Amino acid sequence: MISKSILEANDMKDAMEVKITSDRGKIVIEKIAKPRADWSQKFLASNSEEQAFFPEDMSNKFDEEEWTWE
Repeated sequence: MISKSILEANDMKDAMEVKITSDRGKIVIEKIAKPRADWSQKFLASNSEEQAFFPEDMSNKFDEEEWTWE
């Protein structure tokens, strides 16, 4: 168990799980990243990139004159 004051001092107060390892004689405590924690931000960023790549007003002669919906 790690004390609350140590977790708060190291910006880990919301960490539910930590990884404890040793490195060259030092004890290292790291937050365990939550899987998919930042997916919503990445999705929104990719959506704006997609809109820039595929603008809605993109049209061509075939779409306007020859394409028919059945």
